[in-house]
Amino acid sequence: MRRLWVLLALLTIAVCYSPMILTYVLSATCLIAVALMLYKKFIRKNKESLAALFLSVLLNQIALICRTLRYLNFVSDVESLRAPNYMTLLLKPHPEVTYERMQIKDDTINMMIYRPKVIKNDGLIVYAHGGGWVMFTARMFHSAVSWIAHECQMVTISVDYRRPPEHPFPTPLLDVHYTVLWAQLNAQKLGIDASKVVLMGDSSGGNLAAAATTLHRDDKELDKHSFPAIRAQVLIYPVLQSYNYSYGSYIEKDLTNLRKYVSYYIAGDLSLNNKAGDPAQYKGVPAYWSAVVDTSVTGKDLAVKRSLESSPDNLDNVYAFPLLDDDPNGLPPTFVLALTRDAIRDDGEHYAKWLEYSGVRVKYVEESQANHGFMFLYGTDECALSYLKSLAKFVWQNVEE
Repeated sequence: MRRLWVLLALLTIAVCYSPMILTYVLSATCLIAVALMLYKKFIRKNKESLAALFLSVLLNQIALICRTLRYLNFVSDVESLRAPNYMTLLLKPHPEVTYERMQIKDDTINMMIYRPKVIKNDGLIVYAHGGGWVMFTARMFHSAVSWIAHECQMVTISVDYRRPPEHPFPTPLLDVHYTVLWAQLNAQKLGIDASKVVLMGDSSGGNLAAAATTLHRDDKELDKHSFPAIRAQVLIYPVLQSYNYSYGSYIEKDLTNLRKYVSYYIAGDLSLNNKAGDPAQYKGVPAYWSAVVDTSVTGKDLAVKRSLESSPDNLDNVYAFPLLDDDPNGLPPTFVLALTRDAIRDDGEHYAKWLEYSGVRVKYVEESQANHGFMFLYGTDECALSYLKSLAKFVWQNVEE
């Protein structure tokens, strides 16, 4: 929050000296005023969609101001990406869900534990929030995760994983992985069954959830009695590969931010901007490519890495991009929600097809009208809430088996 106030102070100073920024501010104010007017006029008829629209307009205008400040070198690139998201703190959590903050692993990992008023079963959801790995925190997802806990009627942990570029791969993944292990070891204290853990995440958080599920399956040192297999995974418009951005849903999309997020996550800087999504960087094709994308693809299969070492070469690491997994056998039942309009739509669809092809039970759902990030607004958007109920049903079915 302190950064936001500093940002507003810098903006005030900049307005006094720059007519261009003044123009931006006036334009943004007018657009927000119009959105507010429409919101107040039609709120009784369609509260959910207009509330979501208003917040979206507000965030976009603040983001525009932040990009201007970045252009003028008043803030860093990372600060310009993070600052607008403080507005999400305005969203209210579900009133029938209590929560507590906790720190584990020598206070290096923060989490928020949510307990709904009505608990349906003794399963546990471990949630990894989205935001391009770089932007959001668990606190900014406070409202969203409280709604997840309420609708799923399960204890839910939101992992406040450490973010790149300060903490690049594998730190965010290991924070999620360690949280799962901690929860299973402390199952009695949490009041949950260690064998009923569900991993869930959206966007980059979907990436971390899928990667943590894969890592949990692969970790040969885990005592399967103390650390049972993950029961299910729920991936909400996940980003799962950085192999090829020149086909399918990626075509004619602005991928500037996606490349930037991937570079920050893998390398901790922007050195991979031109390499992310470029198949020329690889010496083969992923196993899933010929199986579910294009049966005519031939050539040497990509020998993916399974490493937890930090390196700029991790674009072909299965723990960084789970769609590269050449053998998905042993992964749990999976729910995938993809968006038709989304640049990363194909990631979700291809992952679902690859898992199904490999014998994993999958439920794939595609939403045709919503935009990336809409599931963040459970409490204010009717469409998001309907999909939340759908994924909650999937969780119940698989936890109760």
